[in-house]
Amino acid sequence: MPSKPPSLRPRKVSAARKLSNWTTTRASRQARGYGREHELMRAQVLREEPLCRICTAEHRISPTEIADHIVPKAEGGSDERDNYQGLCRPCHKAKTARESARARRK
Repeated sequence: MPSKPPSLRPRKVSAARKLSNWTTTRASRQARGYGREHELMRAQVLREEPLCRICTAEHRISPTEIADHIVPKAEGGSDERDNYQGLCRPCHKAKTARESARARRK
């Protein structure tokens, strides 16, 4: 039995979604400076640091999943290799939460 053809009408977007912070203030990743150069750097970091840097310092073993800026770009960090570190998702989430809290206090 054939499947139903896709609808060609545009989807309705809820008013809440239109007004959400994400759609009104967050630029695309390319507009924020995470284009091709970042993807190449990410691949290099994942290759050079197979284990999470924070977990390794705390004697745990976790694979690197994210190439993270040590000093965030929002705080003047660069895109140079020495400002990148490999982190697992839980460590990245915790670090990002600390950075966000610090930004809100300023």
